[in-house]
Parts: sequence; C-alpha cells; structure tokens
Amino acid sequence: MAIELPKAKIPAKTQDPKYLILFGLPKVGKTTVLSTLDNNLILDFEQCTTYIDALKVEINTLKDLKEVVKAIKDAGKPYKYITIDTITAVEEMAKPLAIKLYQDSPMFSARYAEVKDVTQLPNGSGWTFLRQAVETLIDLIASATENIIICGHVKDSSLSENPEGSVKDLDLGGKLKRILSARSDAIGFVHRDEDSNLCINFGQNGEVLTGARPAHLANKDIIVAERNEDGTFTSHWDRIYPSIPKK
Repeated sequence: MAIELPKAKIPAKTQDPKYLILFGLPKVGKTTVLSTLDNNLILDFEQCTTYIDALKVEINTLKDLKEVVKAIKDAGKPYKYITIDTITAVEEMAKPLAIKLYQDSPMFSARYAEVKDVTQLPNGSGWTFLRQAVETLIDLIASATENIIICGHVKDSSLSENPEGSVKDLDLGGKLKRILSARSDAIGFVHRDEDSNLCINFGQNGEVLTGARPAHLANKDIIVAERNEDGTFTSHWDRIYPSIPKK
C-alpha cells in the first residue's frame, strides 16, 4: 500500500493523559483524590482503601490480579480508568514472575537455582528480569482499560535528606523509573494546598521531578479535589482529563 504523506497538520487524537503517574508523601491523600475520579477502578495492592468509599478491588496475589483483569475483560471493560495503588507493591508482586523469566532465559545458571529474589543475582543482572516482570503486569492491567493511572510513594531518600522533601522523587528503581516515566504522558506530584484542597503538580521547578506532554498540564499545579466545609471533596478531574464533561 502506497504511503500518503500529510499535506496539513493532523489534529491531536486526545488531550487525556492515557498513561498517568502520580506520587506523593505518605498519607497526603493520593488514594482519596483518586477515589473522586468517576468510573475509576482502584486496584488496591496495599489495603490503602479501607477507610475510603471507592470503586476498588483488593489484590493480594498475582492470581488475584489475573482473575480481576479477566473479569474486567469478560464484563466488556466497563472502567474508563484503572489505578494501580501502588507501583511499589506491584514491584514486590512481580518478583516471582521475574524469577521465572530468569529461569527461562539463556542467562539461567544452576548455581543460582535457589535464588528467590532476582535482585540478589550477581552483578545486578537480575534487575533486567524484574523490570520486564513489572512491565508485564502493568501491560496486563492496561489491556483492560483505555486509561491507566500508576500511584506511587516518594522515595525514602528524598525524605531522609530533607524531612520536608525538598526534591521529591518517585520511589522506584532507577532504570524502571526511567522506563515508566518515558512511557507516561504525565507525571504529577500529589499534595495539599493551604486550604487542604488536593492538588497535582505537573511543574518542573527543581523541587518536584514531574512533567507532562499535554499542554493543559505542563508546568501547572492543579486543584483536582476541592475540600468542602463538611470534609467531603468536589472533584475537578476534567482539569486533568478534558474529555470529562464539566460539572
């Protein structure tokens, strides 16, 4: 088939971040803000949603995850968004899969047949298999929805170097973090403003390692859940996903 070259600019397909990474300090309200997004199924890998009303499913094993994804697909993929809460827990869950990937690879050595954690393999060779395993699980989840949100914590070293977290970074291994960041459409830091509104910072000011491809997010600090006097929140996720009708 002959390739037809464009003669004019082709309009953007969407401004929605289809692959969104969010992270923040402990107990700041990451899961709370995600619970205010309509039709967002939270896959709870850390039992973070116990005290929160939300569309949610607890995931305790890799078997749980596979069964939930299958059920979602069998139901016709009813959720517009699926949140992974948290990526740190997924990384831990991926370790048995990483071992299998290692055992099935040409790099396998009987000398290390009893290793239960690939990160313990010599010369850091096991990290490749862990990255592959994590990506496999993320891709499995992404296959069940059109928009995926990955929720994570701030790296402990960011807090230990400065208790207030002067440079806030996502808690993931270096190469895995770079790979996921490269795949993402936006990376945001969840925080509260002086009025306790839940906000997402997509700015690149040197204090938070964030950014975004969509122009409406880049270098912005956006109120996503506005706190009401009774302690509830009013959602403004249309500021993140323009396809959501404004209320």
